[in-house]
Amino acid sequence: MATDAAIPLNSAWLRNRVAELGLTQWWLAEQLGVDKRTVIRWLHGHVRTVQPANARALAQVLGCSVYQLTLPRDTVDLANAQDQRAAAALLATSSLIDKLGPIGEWDVIESLVKAVAVPDLPLHVLGTLYNRLCEACWRQDKLDEAEAINRAALEVARRCGDRALLAGALSHAANLLYWRGDAARAIAGYRECLALHPYLEARAIGAIHSNLGAALYETGDHDGGEAELQAALARFRFDGTPMNRSIALGHLAKLALQRGELDLAAERNDAARVHAAQGDYRRGLALAHRVDAEIAAQRDDEARALHFLAEARAAYAALGIREAENLEAEARVLARFGLCEDAAQALRDALPLAAAYPLEAARVRRALAAMSPDVPFASRGD
Repeated sequence: MATDAAIPLNSAWLRNRVAELGLTQWWLAEQLGVDKRTVIRWLHGHVRTVQPANARALAQVLGCSVYQLTLPRDTVDLANAQDQRAAAALLATSSLIDKLGPIGEWDVIESLVKAVAVPDLPLHVLGTLYNRLCEACWRQDKLDEAEAINRAALEVARRCGDRALLAGALSHAANLLYWRGDAARAIAGYRECLALHPYLEARAIGAIHSNLGAALYETGDHDGGEAELQAALARFRFDGTPMNRSIALGHLAKLALQRGELDLAAERNDAARVHAAQGDYRRGLALAHRVDAEIAAQRDDEARALHFLAEARAAYAALGIREAENLEAEARVLARFGLCEDAAQALRDALPLAAAYPLEAARVRRALAAMSPDVPFASRGD
């Protein structure tokens, strides 16, 4: 190679090294005397090569050799035709376009289609596409498709050696394990993700803490769940979005409700509502109404409880959301005031919605079995 020839840049290795050293993009740009946007392009693979002078400067700052920054000639860093066909097939068969189109997300559709249509797609870009498509599917309760896409994301992440990409895929895998009823493996999966924290941004770490905290308290480990959710909030305080903070606070409110700490539940729920409003997170606003209803029910304030329950129903209906967890909560409120047949019907309606979620389905079946004129329904979840 001529000394003045551009050097093929190993972006995945560079990202990992920068993360290991805890360096910021701003600091690195300042040390090298380049624009921050140049550093971003190097880190995210937006450029395939780097000039020798910049490579030498990078090596000096990072304490490595130029060879380590160089993508070996025999390394396949591009998605092959088979990879791209697989990505296109997953996108085409996911019905994601049918879901996004009616709500006007055509820019997302366009970006996804373009991502699988361009030639020589870098592997880390393909992996990012898989991770985002996986999330889009599980958010629509399409777990089978999400699992297939997640397997592809894990394979790509391991092939290109991008640890941040791997952590994202492992996090999605843990979510899917939890929803499939394998809580122990899911919790272990979240912890495996957290072991990769040097390679992750604070917001990504916070999201993993939040998911782990929810899994722990929902399966009975209240103290462990509290600790993880507080760790999530600490990450989100400066690096998270209002939606991130609303989700973590909503979980903490539900946890306080389970413990019977009603004043604390109300305080956390109010904070969750504020962040949801700031971020226009409408699901969060609906959840706040639902939690208000349960707090009022535990305080035996029937008028307020039924008012907030109606608000929650309307908010979820406006979003097109019908979930077993919400119907289970509705049943708890109704049964508290002796509306047992209405509560039982809510639980019967919840059963088919919970069918794909074993842990949730088990809770609904236990609650329904407890419904009889002689057996009062529990005022809170188990």
